[in-house]
Amino acid sequence: MDKVKTNFVIVITISVIVSLVLIGYAASLSSQLGAEKIKTMQLNDQIAGFKTKVNDLDVQLTTTTAKASDQASLVTSLQSSLNSLRSSLDTANAESDKLKTAYANLESKLKAEVPVNAPQPAAN
Repeated sequence: MDKVKTNFVIVITISVIVSLVLIGYAASLSSQLGAEKIKTMQLNDQIAGFKTKVNDLDVQLTTTTAKASDQASLVTSLQSSLNSLRSSLDTANAESDKLKTAYANLESKLKAEVPVNAPQPAAN
């Protein structure tokens, strides 16, 4: 019976030692799992921050694109106005040339009709 008691004590002792080792291993795994959860939460926070930054950049890109489109429209409008002004200037220059020619013709007709001895009006 001594041998049975001894074997029983050995089995219980080994069982307790194995249980303690398993408990320690489980605690270690639990600690590692907790650390991984913390890392995962930190990474999720970083991802959320990156998503916010991406959304902000998307809004900025949309705003910049809209501003660029507005500026392109403004440039087109200004180019159209410039072309219109150039056309008006060309028309005004042509009218000016016509008036100069008409003035020169009138002046030559006037000189032909006015006698040479007649007093001339003062030049402006």
